[in-house]
Amino acid sequence: MVCIFDFSKEIAWERGYLKKKCLQLGVEQEYGSYERRLRCSSTGVFIFLHTALTALHCILLLWTCDYCEIIYFDVFLYLVNATLTILVLSTNFNDKFVEAHSWIMLVTSLAVVFLMVVVDLILHLYHYYFNDWNIGTFYDTYVLLMIYLFLPVPFLKWPIILGCSVSIIYTIYRFCYTSTRYPIVEFFDATNMLHHLCLNIMGIFYRGISDIVLRSSFLDRYQYVMEDVSLRSARKREKLLLDSILPPQIARPFQADIRNRIALAGKRNRKSIQNMSQHIMAIESHTDVTILYADVVNYTHLTTTLTVNELVTLLHDLYGRFDVAAGHFNVQRIKFLGDCYYCVAGLTRPNPDHAKCCVELGHCMIANIREVQQHRNLNIDMRIGVHSGSILAGAIGIAKLQFDIWGNDVDIANLLESTGLPGHIHISQRTLDMMIDHSYEILPGTQEARDNPYLQSNRIRTYLIAGIDIYIVDYEFSSKESISFDRNSLNDSHNGIVLELRKELANLPTGAFHIKNLLGFFKKKQTKYDRPLFGFFLLHFFDPRLEYKYMRQPDYLLRYSVLLSWCVGISLIYIQMISNSGRESNHYFVVASFIIMMTLQLFITWYKKVCHWRYKKVPTHKFSSFSCLIFRIADFIERNLIIRMVMYMLTIISYYCVIALVLMDCDIKMFELAHIESKLYHYESDPYLCFQPWVLTDMVCLILGISMLFARIPWMRQAEFNNRVNFNWKMELIRKQQAANITNKSITILLKNILPSHVVNVYLTSLAKNELYHEDYKMVSVMFASLQKIQMDLPNLRILNEIICEFDQVLSHYRKGFSVDKIKIVGSTYMAACGLDPRFSSSLYERKSSYEYSYNAYRNRRLTHFAKENKSNDDISVQNEEVVFVLTAFALDLMRTVWVCNNVYDRFPTDRQLSVGELTIGISSGEVMAGVVGASQVHYDIWGNPVNMASRMNYTGTAGKIHLTKESALILDKYGIQCDYRGMTFVKGRGELPTYFVGIDENYEFKHTPAYAEGKVSIFVPEDNNLNDTDSNE
Repeated sequence: MVCIFDFSKEIAWERGYLKKKCLQLGVEQEYGSYERRLRCSSTGVFIFLHTALTALHCILLLWTCDYCEIIYFDVFLYLVNATLTILVLSTNFNDKFVEAHSWIMLVTSLAVVFLMVVVDLILHLYHYYFNDWNIGTFYDTYVLLMIYLFLPVPFLKWPIILGCSVSIIYTIYRFCYTSTRYPIVEFFDATNMLHHLCLNIMGIFYRGISDIVLRSSFLDRYQYVMEDVSLRSARKREKLLLDSILPPQIARPFQADIRNRIALAGKRNRKSIQNMSQHIMAIESHTDVTILYADVVNYTHLTTTLTVNELVTLLHDLYGRFDVAAGHFNVQRIKFLGDCYYCVAGLTRPNPDHAKCCVELGHCMIANIREVQQHRNLNIDMRIGVHSGSILAGAIGIAKLQFDIWGNDVDIANLLESTGLPGHIHISQRTLDMMIDHSYEILPGTQEARDNPYLQSNRIRTYLIAGIDIYIVDYEFSSKESISFDRNSLNDSHNGIVLELRKELANLPTGAFHIKNLLGFFKKKQTKYDRPLFGFFLLHFFDPRLEYKYMRQPDYLLRYSVLLSWCVGISLIYIQMISNSGRESNHYFVVASFIIMMTLQLFITWYKKVCHWRYKKVPTHKFSSFSCLIFRIADFIERNLIIRMVMYMLTIISYYCVIALVLMDCDIKMFELAHIESKLYHYESDPYLCFQPWVLTDMVCLILGISMLFARIPWMRQAEFNNRVNFNWKMELIRKQQAANITNKSITILLKNILPSHVVNVYLTSLAKNELYHEDYKMVSVMFASLQKIQMDLPNLRILNEIICEFDQVLSHYRKGFSVDKIKIVGSTYMAACGLDPRFSSSLYERKSSYEYSYNAYRNRRLTHFAKENKSNDDISVQNEEVVFVLTAFALDLMRTVWVCNNVYDRFPTDRQLSVGELTIGISSGEVMAGVVGASQVHYDIWGNPVNMASRMNYTGTAGKIHLTKESALILDKYGIQCDYRGMTFVKGRGELPTYFVGIDENYEFKHTPAYAEGKVSIFVPEDNNLNDTDSNE
């Protein structure tokens, strides 16, 4: 059997790995500062405990000793020692001084250790020579515990040096000054050396494990801080992105719905949904606003004469200037329509002077475009229409949401722009009446406006205001500034993040007990980490679920605890063996069983670590079945709290069994006889007749120490506090990561509802470097689909929203499989394009859609046949032409959708005046330019002759028909789709052109050419219209 060797979780708890991680992240200095603060906090705890123990010790001496005059000197030295210790260690509470002179911590620690050892030895020598007392040393165990647990000795090396030095000093002293008094000094020396050895091992264990836990918690905190900074930045980015699509009051329900759907998808292990909220219609009514429509004159000529980079740079410069000016005049930009820019004043916040704001914005636009005209030597101008009234504003659909406005007054403002004059602002009577304190020269409106039937039916009287030259330095706008306008606000600078990180790490908690607060030397400022997460006395989490998780977390440091228990166990056995006479034969059985049990635990817990040491350079090594079994047992023990508790109980019971063996070696009859004789003959009995009391006491002390370290019992509140705080950080980190994940997914959804999917990555990389994004496509098919005879009131907008949602549902199947992108919605017009993905040309005809539409059979059959007939043709050209067929199939599915909706509404008992209407579709294809423009609100758009022609095909089309240009009809003929010649159609800006209708039968299926079965390419043209002659006339 072969198993996978995974040591990744265990190695994450290795001191070397954690230290290397701190160095890689550049936080080793911050960790050193945090460790110093933590050691100072431990020092404060020690000062408190040492003061209390010294006072208790002195009171007991004075209270219990029969020779008070002798121990006055002891009390005096103990009090002096405590006073000097407090004074010396208090130096470490000056954080700035200690940080500037880190050697202070070591020097003060050395001074305190030296002082305690000297006082202890002086008292022993004093009583030994002056009072003939051998009182023993009092501070030996106390000093060792103090060194490893409390003193601010940095790192691990110096505590080991100090601890070993103290042990050597006491061992030498005992040997020199007790050999003449005690005949069994060899036994005392052996047990004393083992006692000190075990204390040093436990101290090293505590220091090493504390450093591992501390570094792990520090790195977790570092990750938590970075996640917190990232989450705040992501939420800020999310808000800005959402505000760039919708005003805040409309954006809230969409934002909540996005997050709820992402969270629900995560719980169900589904992919996150890329569309916005399904069938949520956020539309508001505004009764007192002013609408401005602005159109670039001679824009069509620009799209045919400028390069992609030049056109995108020009539009970005213009629209960036307009956005800044709109923000200055408190006007809300709605969207771009190619060369059309429209906005509303008084929308987001009430403004009684909204009419004048729009007129002043119009003057600023004219001044800006004149400046651009002179700077770039272009023949362009601005035509502006302004009208005041009421509108409906909001967003419809479920994909590519864009804020839009509807209403009769919106149409009037649009007509005022189209019937106006270049370089003038065309306003209505109502706008003029609402302008307060203006000084503009008012001119009569245009004759075209007076002749317009729609304006006449609404009794709109119009006026002209000539554009004036205004000082526009305050509104100057460069392209680079426009790109970084929001990008700088979205991303925090590196220095800011570092400063915030240091501030957060400087406020990390250092313990539940703060001596500074107790002494009142410093006022500790409350931080967000001081909130009561757990009880003060028992340090238990108030949240029982958190307490349960804390108790059941894996113990990847178990092997070190087992190693420590093994070392102490062997020492106890050795002490038992040299203290017992060995009369009982069953002693060997108990000792052997104990050694086997401890060694087996040691082997299981360390086997994986040893294998990692040996085979870490051979990752492909195959382990045996035995090794795999040991790995699984070790992992099970590390993750199972019950098993670890059983191991702990067995170890402690075995320790006390060793002590029991020492007690069992006592001859009770001999002890009773000696005791009786001592009472009869009035002499002091031998205290070591049965066992050595101090040796037994040392053994019990070692057992208590190992029990607290092995089981991680909160014997030190400081260590337990840090462990629990660290665990709480991990839980908070998980929550932060989940929240950040939801926010980042929300940002991706928002971006994909602003930009096409393939542009999102570019937007997050190239644009972040202050670069303009633009693309040039040789073959793109563009579609405009308009619902006719729909009044833009609230009831009809509800129906329009349902229809657009259905269109977006159809789009979802085309978008992933065939790269059809929704560009925008303008009123009741749905604009889409196919072929905007750069990967389209090499992979489209190999893709398959999970949603089977009726055209798939035609498409696959025709593609196969066409590939065989045209092997010599350029493959990329053939695949690019396929975009026309795909988009036409998408248009046919939209017509089917409208037909189904009409049937549903006809049978539905509702107002008969509400209807879906009929769909008019225009399609054109060719070379298209695409790019991202705008300042306060980024906007992706496409430009080029196909866009203009598709719009004209839609405008001049017939309801229930798909209107095509000749070029698109020729391409469809290659796929066997019949196209019926309509005739010569007048197209604005192009004159009369031959156009076609896609052949569709009564079942909304494509009609095929007669030669489709044979695979011949042909297109039907009436005999009285010669295409060649027409081509020559174009």
